[in-house]
Amino acid sequence: MVWLAVGLSSVAAGFLQTVTGFGAATVLMVVLPCFFDMVVSPALSSSICMGLAASLALRFRHAIRLRLVLFPILIYTAASVLSIRLSAEADLWLLSVIFGAFLVILSGYFLFFSSEAALKGGPLSMTICSIVSGVCAGLFSIGGPTMALYYLSAAKEKDEYIANIQFLFAVTYAAGLPARISSGAYTADLLPMTVLGIASILAGQQLGLSVSEKLDAELVKKLVFIYVGITGIITLIQQLV
Repeated sequence: MVWLAVGLSSVAAGFLQTVTGFGAATVLMVVLPCFFDMVVSPALSSSICMGLAASLALRFRHAIRLRLVLFPILIYTAASVLSIRLSAEADLWLLSVIFGAFLVILSGYFLFFSSEAALKGGPLSMTICSIVSGVCAGLFSIGGPTMALYYLSAAKEKDEYIANIQFLFAVTYAAGLPARISSGAYTADLLPMTVLGIASILAGQQLGLSVSEKLDAELVKKLVFIYVGITGIITLIQQLV
């Protein structure tokens, strides 16, 4: 059952991130905590998403701009690694409650407020978004939404947005992996599941590339975040009742 769930959720994750630029980790983190604890789930999600981000960054490499990724990568990585270290010592019940609340807030924000959010692509917004995203990535493997807000304002065109956010994800996932290994969150027995996840998420990427011009990306995103919100509510009920 777990193999099927990881495979199917990875396909869906690859499809969503290819169409919208982010969201793969969100999809995976809705499913993985059903089978793994809140330390292992982000580690497995990050390792799978790393393959997708690297593939998309390579495909759109012509639009990568170092001025848009260098400092965000440094800040994001530092915040992420620190959060990974702290999560290894955290109470799993508390982490699960925080995660459920985080999903509900994330869902509500993107369903009701994200269209009103406007950032200037300057140093202050870059720093704040990088810190928030790094912390969320370290704790829950979900760092995409806040960085998406920054890159939507800083990038000049769609290819530049996709290229730079995927390059940042690929580098920061890779940089965080040693910390997850050293903390015991990612172990050798997760390798077969990771291989399955990467193969499946790349299949989802190909599906997304083939239909991305025909889909309403905003509608897809809304449907996903409705599901994310429901999952967050269920998670909170399970932990608190």
